Amino acid sequence: MKDRKFLRFQPDENTLALIDLKFSTKEFKPSISGLILNESYSGCAIVVASDVILKLGSKVKIKIGNLHVMKAEVVWAKILEENIQKIGIKLLE
Repeated sequence: MKDRKFLRFQPDENTLALIDLKFSTKEFKPSISGLILNESYSGCAIVVASDVILKLGSKVKIKIGNLHVMKAEVVWAKILEENIQKIGIKLLE
């Protein structure tokens, strides 16, 4: 396991993330949802089921559980199965 800047912790059970792919608009209209796997001070890991492939470096807006909407970036992505992807999100706020 590589060194990490922040500790990971388990989210509340069934915590969802809502993702809006339109980074530059003011409105928040999520088109993808995913289950939070773990969280840290700077981001989280999410499993999403979507035909949209989120790529490394993609800028998005995200709402994690009860938190407010934040700008974020995809810092890693792994395809698990067709239309199922695990992604790492870094919060930019």
